[in-house]
Amino acid sequence: PDIWNVTFRGSGGHGATPHFATDVTVLAAQFILSLQTIISRNVAPIDPAVISVGAIQSGAFGSLNVLPSEVRIGGIARSYTKEVRDTIERRLRELAQGLAASFRCTTDIVFRRGRPPLINDAQATQKAIKAAGALVGAENVDGNAAPIMNSEDFAEFLQRKPGAFIFMGNGNQSGELHSPTYNFNDEATIFGMGYWISLVQQELHK
Repeated sequence: PDIWNVTFRGSGGHGATPHFATDVTVLAAQFILSLQTIISRNVAPIDPAVISVGAIQSGAFGSLNVLPSEVRIGGIARSYTKEVRDTIERRLRELAQGLAASFRCTTDIVFRRGRPPLINDAQATQKAIKAAGALVGAENVDGNAAPIMNSEDFAEFLQRKPGAFIFMGNGNQSGELHSPTYNFNDEATIFGMGYWISLVQQELHK
């Protein structure tokens, strides 16, 4: 994913006299709400994209009467095209800078682009579907799975060579992937090995 961090800085102050301060907490709240308009009002409805806030740091629970002078907000952005990616970064910067100015605060913005989107090659995908179908039966292969917004290192390979990334179900009844309760079903390993054997046999047969 693309990772972003925005820091707002103001003067801070006393909670009893907020009119003497530039309150970065209200600024942060406005910014977080405004972020959601990037997807809903700047990205076409048919283009998948998501912006999520994953961290907010500011103030101290031991000093709740103090308006902090700094707040840091961070999160991720995901999309499938360069155009949408550019739009998200541009609008995030514009919102942060514009809102900071309107609250008489300053801002530092870091937007670090991560992996490119993973887009399978059409021909390689058909080969993968055929090999999987030969192993488990065509009725057990979903050749048109819905796109997801997760990132994947394999996308870097596809920038250089055509290929296909596939998912293999393993009948797992534990928690979701990356959750602390996830437990891979080792009995499914044979299907993973079988897929690669099927693919090699299919290609060498030609």
